Amino acid sequence: MIGIVLSLGAGILFGFSGLFPSTLEGFLERWIDVSLYVLVFGVGMELAWESKALEEIRSLGLRVFLLPLAAMVGSLSGAAFVALCSPMTLRECLAVASGFGWYSLSGVLLARLGNPSLGLFAFATNVFREILTLVNLEWVYRVFGGWAAVALGGATSMDTTLGVLSRVSGGKLVPLGVVSGVLHSLCVAPCVMFFSRFL
Repeated sequence: MIGIVLSLGAGILFGFSGLFPSTLEGFLERWIDVSLYVLVFGVGMELAWESKALEEIRSLGLRVFLLPLAAMVGSLSGAAFVALCSPMTLRECLAVASGFGWYSLSGVLLARLGNPSLGLFAFATNVFREILTLVNLEWVYRVFGGWAAVALGGATSMDTTLGVLSRVSGGKLVPLGVVSGVLHSLCVAPCVMFFSRFL
C-alpha cells in the first residue's frame, strides 16, 4: 500500500517537473495499456486456477448480482447526499457518480453530451475513486470483509484494482471482483446518459 502511494506521488512530481518529454506521452500511454493487459491476463490465469473460488461463485447463484447492485445504489445514494450540501444539482451529482470508477468513459460521455466541465469533473472524481480504492482496499478488506473490498472498486474491480484485490484476499475474491466490475461497467453508459439527460 505504501509503495502505491509513493509511486503515485513520484509520478505526479515527475510529471510536474517538466523532465518528461511530451513526445514520450504516447509511448507511456501504450506502455500502461500493455501493462494493464498483462495484469488482466495474469488475473485470468489465476481465475482459471482458482477452481474452488469459481465453485463458490456458482453456489451463490443470483446472489452474486446483489453485491454490484448494492454498491451502485450506495454510490448513487452518496451522490444524492452530496447534492444536498454542494452547489451541484442532483442530476449532475448522480451523472458523475454513475461513472462507478470508469473515469475515461464517464468523462468522455458527459463531454459529448454537451457538458465538458462536468465531464472533466467526472474524470477527476472517478480517478480519485480508483486511487482511494488502491490505497484503502487492504484495510477495508481486513476491517469490513471481502464484499466491502470488492464494492469499493466499482468498475475497476475487474481490471486496475483487481491485482490488489487478488493479493489481499489470496485470490479468493478474483471471481467476485470480475463479476462486480463487469456489471458496474455495463451500467456506466446507460446510467450516465439517463441522469444527464432525463432526470
